[in-house]
Amino acid sequence: MASQRRHPKFEYLTSRWGGMQLRIELGDRIEKWLTYFSKEEQKLLLELLSKFYYYSEEKIKVKTKELYDKFVSEHKDIAEQVVYSKVFKEYGASYSDILFTSFWLNNNLSDQSEPNLYQLIKDGSVPSKVAIVDDYSGTGKTLIKTLDKLIQANANAANATYYFLALHITNRALLQIKEYSDNTGVRIEVVFLEKSEETFKHGYLYEEVDAIAKKHTYEAMCNKLAVNKDFILGFEEVESLVAFHYNTPNNTLGLFWQDLSDFVALFPRHKRQKTSLRNLQQDAKRRKQQSIHTVVYGIDDGRLAVAMAYCVAHTKGFSVKSLEEDLGLTTRQADELLREMLREDYVTNNSGIISATAKLKSQMFTSRLKTFKKSFKDDYEENLTTFDSHSEYIPINFK
Repeated sequence: MASQRRHPKFEYLTSRWGGMQLRIELGDRIEKWLTYFSKEEQKLLLELLSKFYYYSEEKIKVKTKELYDKFVSEHKDIAEQVVYSKVFKEYGASYSDILFTSFWLNNNLSDQSEPNLYQLIKDGSVPSKVAIVDDYSGTGKTLIKTLDKLIQANANAANATYYFLALHITNRALLQIKEYSDNTGVRIEVVFLEKSEETFKHGYLYEEVDAIAKKHTYEAMCNKLAVNKDFILGFEEVESLVAFHYNTPNNTLGLFWQDLSDFVALFPRHKRQKTSLRNLQQDAKRRKQQSIHTVVYGIDDGRLAVAMAYCVAHTKGFSVKSLEEDLGLTTRQADELLREMLREDYVTNNSGIISATAKLKSQMFTSRLKTFKKSFKDDYEENLTTFDSHSEYIPINFK
């Protein structure tokens, strides 16, 4: 006898994401959402939804177990030595906290989990092996900023081995994390369950001609609905197709998560409320920024960047003499600069050969992320040209 079960709308899409109740709810949402678009536009959106990664609450329970099991299978010898923690967020709660709590609960890891790893390391206790757990990484910046923060708190944190455990990661994030590791010498291994590329990247979901045409169709839909241009292709144009039951990454294609005046998002992002706590957090951030001295060695930001980039660019180290000659410093100025950099753990001295530490490399890499520079060496060579063109000039702030 044929089954009499009523199939929810779009079950061919939603069955990958969860059970019957979720299928019914999302089926209704998809149906309503599609009414904003023409038949031709709906065809493309349904294609994209067929490739979409949606992590429901029940799916996350399964995936956090799978992630831990995969990590243990690949690192059986050290699994019990690892301290598990989350990405760093200075103020308030992060949605990654939800994933971290699910991870240690589902895998019975309360005795190995430390939610405030930053404070532990700042207080002088540096684990030799750390696993940072996160739900999604679109660019790798959240992990990189977390590691930079730990190393800034305690230079010895650069000597730990880090494992990044992610449910979902992009290829861009993997490359960025590898570059950070290569540039700083910080040991990082990545374990993930799902990996994706930019949606419209040629050869990923579509061949070149199709990818171009479908991207244009998608962008035209966004422009018609006045989607914020910074998020049409997701933040930093990561072009992800990822959402979690508690929030949607802003790297996801904006049309799927942006609420507009006459348009309700399919996978909405959490809207930050202007609560008293939120105001206090923002005020604390402002006070902290005002208290930070941009002059570290008695030089301004521009010249400081040159000095720091110089140290990082010379991977084999440099001498005091070369520092004086290349940056146009007096012996006294070079001496004061090096003393300060040694005190801050930015450089080491090995028989007169000065080398940048992982702490300095980490800080420089994080700064570069903000300005989209191609490499530390490019920064250094670019700025050094400016100094060379004024060979007689000695920066007055070094005095």
